[in-house]
Amino acid sequence: MFVYSLSGLHVQGQELQADIELEDNATTARLGVYQLLSRLVAPPDGDVYAAAAAGEWPGRLSEAGKLLPYSMDFGEANVPGSLSQEAFEAEYLRLFEVGDGVGGPGLPLFGGVYGGDRIQRLEEVVRFYEYFGLTTSAEDPRPADCLSTELEFMKYLTYKEASTPSDRLRTSFRRAQHDFLERQLAWLPEVVRRAPEFRPLAFWQWAIETVSGFATADAAYARAACA
Repeated sequence: MFVYSLSGLHVQGQELQADIELEDNATTARLGVYQLLSRLVAPPDGDVYAAAAAGEWPGRLSEAGKLLPYSMDFGEANVPGSLSQEAFEAEYLRLFEVGDGVGGPGLPLFGGVYGGDRIQRLEEVVRFYEYFGLTTSAEDPRPADCLSTELEFMKYLTYKEASTPSDRLRTSFRRAQHDFLERQLAWLPEVVRRAPEFRPLAFWQWAIETVSGFATADAAYARAACA
């Protein structure tokens, strides 16, 4: 059984039980991968570092996605044994949040940065969240267009698809997934394209390529499912 925790999500106007059991299937596999990817690209802690040092992240993703309705190779990734947790976290900050001290990070993980008016993009993503009764957490300082938050939203949409008994609602949640992937996560290949310029640690290069590759594959699946 797949157990999906709703902790960390603020759902307006309703209280939800902490854990809900769902039968393992293609939808919960997609959900599980989104859940792990959201954690992977959030600011790392000791658990993320330990799994990276042990080379466990690809295996965790493969295990979560073993029932995916399409083929997905999560490759291999680890970090040098000599790399400390502090250096691992510092590299994340350099690439994605702070940069080298001038001009900000080279690869910000905020969708609104990549093309168009960021304020407009932020408003669009917030409208997506609000339509499904979600708000960003008051305890979480990340903006609404943060990649980790957007992947968390995809996790929520796939959870809603997996847990509803209504065919009509399942179709509605699939269409929402398709729309969000096409409109709010299409910037990921640009991050992958830019990455070599900033000489990332191989693990973080793998991480962004993996997120982008999965989002691309899942968008194709969602598009076909909505046809």
